[in-house]
Amino acid sequence: MKVFFLNIPFHERYSRESRSPGVAPSGTLYYPIYLALAAGVTRKGGHTIDFLDAPADRYDLDRTRERIKNFAPDLIVATTVTASVCHDVQVMDDLADSTGSMTMLVGTHATARPLETLQMSRKLDFVAVGEYDFTILDVADHFSRGKTREELASVPGLAYRLGGQFLRNPDRPMWEKMDEIPWASLIYKDYLKIENYSYGAQLHPEITIVGGRGCPYQCTYCVFPQTITGQRYRARSVKDVVDEMEFIVKTWPHNKEIMFEDDTMTLDKKRMREMSEEILRRGLKVTWSGNARADFDDIELLKLMHRAGCRLFCVGFESDDQEMLRSMKKGGASGKIRESFVGACKQAGILIHGCFLLGGTGETRSTMRGTLEFAKRMNPDTAQFFPMMVYPGTRAYEEAKKRGELESEDYTGWLKDSGYYMSQLNRSDISKEELTAFCDRALREFYFRPSYILSKIKQFLFVPRERSRILKGFQYFLQKLAAMYTVDRSGAQEPPDGKLSAPSQKEEPSGDKTSEPAASSGKTA
Repeated sequence: MKVFFLNIPFHERYSRESRSPGVAPSGTLYYPIYLALAAGVTRKGGHTIDFLDAPADRYDLDRTRERIKNFAPDLIVATTVTASVCHDVQVMDDLADSTGSMTMLVGTHATARPLETLQMSRKLDFVAVGEYDFTILDVADHFSRGKTREELASVPGLAYRLGGQFLRNPDRPMWEKMDEIPWASLIYKDYLKIENYSYGAQLHPEITIVGGRGCPYQCTYCVFPQTITGQRYRARSVKDVVDEMEFIVKTWPHNKEIMFEDDTMTLDKKRMREMSEEILRRGLKVTWSGNARADFDDIELLKLMHRAGCRLFCVGFESDDQEMLRSMKKGGASGKIRESFVGACKQAGILIHGCFLLGGTGETRSTMRGTLEFAKRMNPDTAQFFPMMVYPGTRAYEEAKKRGELESEDYTGWLKDSGYYMSQLNRSDISKEELTAFCDRALREFYFRPSYILSKIKQFLFVPRERSRILKGFQYFLQKLAAMYTVDRSGAQEPPDGKLSAPSQKEEPSGDKTSEPAASSGKTA
């Protein structure tokens, strides 16, 4: 069977794999890593594939359509997220009309709203619910064996269209044998240009991989563990991870950094020690970074990781207010522990990119100011200030919905015309406009401190490998400042046949197979 994997054309540099999908002010563009992993599984299963990241390769819909027609796939698979689902559904309908291929949507929003996503479309055949690598493979195998749509009930994790009904099969168990999933970098090598991708805190070019999936923590706002990857960490073996790192070093000698996109790669200290020792044992000259929690303050292990190439941690500090952290179920480190972590990283020579989240339950102007002052005290190498985004499938979304704090459940309002994300939260004391304005102000205050500017000048002069990143960051920061003063209507770019409003929200049953009558039209109000 021929399967085409597609990151759908939309805004230039639109990141669907981001935790807050959209166009980032920093110019960041995420790799379509989970789609690449799924493509590798399908190819390993004996099927013929093609892969296109349209936003990265600057393909518009016309070029995308021609590329797919030339490949003539039996099935087109694409990722969708809340902010672009209306656009994505209409593009998939267009591709179904023009190619005659079956179509499938996967991803966080499709998982949270599988039946609704099917009903939004005139043509969409399938939605994969949850971890989708082997759901896609099972569907490809199913039709390759000559089986019919009526026999799809045996495929776990699948929702599908059958005549006048929309059906949902039982959920698929999480995959445990992580080393059996082909490396994402094999797909990158054959189909992607690594120069297209960047992350503001990383050196460029960089390559993103995962060392494991899932996160055991219960943060209410974090969408991937609650929809796709699960809330238990399933790690690849140290050997398999370092083998892939070695492959990357040999395949792309000009690559400057490997980013681990695991939600929390430092969960297992023993594993981090073994990985660092294996890198050093092989004499592998590699620079790498990852996501960490602010309670990882083993100074000797941090020094070992730094010797093995660890350059930076992305850390979700989120807030300085303990009540705010508890409301997010963030838990973990107290202020003193977080200060100890920052000090240990600096002592070990590891940089920190600090993430701060504003707009949680009970947020006030005073707590927002406290978080900004906390960010200045922590003084990470770089920082970002996000308005809280609550997505379907998360506990934060359900809580906000119950309190009547969602301004709109029309998904077309989740992006500005520029593609920047737009919070839909209106807390009792703070509007989404004030929240967004404070994030912009916090960014200015953090980066315009004389002490910070002086530290960047010193870093530019004495750490050569950071120079291009600093210059690029300064360029994007100036663009961000200019954008702050530009009037920008809310709402996403129109899909090919005009905007499609999301339907009224319905409870999505999970687990057991269910059916609903077909909607009278592909568009619902």
